[in-house]
Amino acid sequence: MFFETAHLFALGAALSWTISGLLGHAPAVAMGSLHFNRIRMIVASLWLVPMVMISGSSWMIEADHIIPIILSSVIGVVLGDYFLFVAMRRLGPRLTGVLFAANAPIAALLGWLILSETLDVRIIAAVVIGFVGIVLAILYGKRRDISHIWERIEPPLWIGVGAGLLAALGQASGVLILRPVMADGASPWVASLLRVLVAAICLWATWPFDTTARNKPLLPGKDIILSIIGNGFFGLSFGVALMLIALETGPVAEVSLLASISPVLVLPFIWWQTKRIPPLGAWCGAGLVVASSYLLLP
Repeated sequence: MFFETAHLFALGAALSWTISGLLGHAPAVAMGSLHFNRIRMIVASLWLVPMVMISGSSWMIEADHIIPIILSSVIGVVLGDYFLFVAMRRLGPRLTGVLFAANAPIAALLGWLILSETLDVRIIAAVVIGFVGIVLAILYGKRRDISHIWERIEPPLWIGVGAGLLAALGQASGVLILRPVMADGASPWVASLLRVLVAAICLWATWPFDTTARNKPLLPGKDIILSIIGNGFFGLSFGVALMLIALETGPVAEVSLLASISPVLVLPFIWWQTKRIPPLGAWCGAGLVVASSYLLLP
């Protein structure tokens, strides 16, 4: 696999999502996953409007692109991002990144279970390696002398792990749905804006029924707002747009692989913040998850 323009954009998306995940941890803990996602959709929309204008993209969207973009938004953003930040709040950014990067082997396994797709030795090896990587990262990926909030786990563990796997499934499904749209020439900036607006409508429609959110201030404090602004830029606007640009010319498998290296990218940030090098289990677990995605390349 040679590095082309699509690959560089996918790597840029991975770095952008890594930063987004780190910035999103504090708001998810303070506000809860659902209300945090409501606010970040508005922030991301405000970022994307000037991005569309600067890019010079046409605001028009082909009629046959609208339904796939809406489906991608509901599955990949509304549901996927909700579960992503449930996992982030319970597991922290490192373990959440490992689980989220497992979207490629999860998609392969579900394709066999649900769609009766061929499950050859290569795919079986990818699923097994990815599973071992997740186990290593969870069991041996934390130093006992680190009590930083990024490394705290809220029990029970299975809720956070389940949410992370559901987020990975949402990501894989959303990318697959969008691939034909981007290959057909849709503007990545306008497509990103429409996805975010659809997600905002869906999430804010639940607000009247969310008693937990209504009992709290609509907007959090200044520090949390700044984190949301950064998260909205690196996650749902700039990061997603880089991913969609990569999908214009890059195969889904290759783009998904390069965009899923966040578990490795996040480790230097953990090291810098905690002043302690992550343990060997964290590096091995993250590396195995990325390797499992590599095995799925055609």
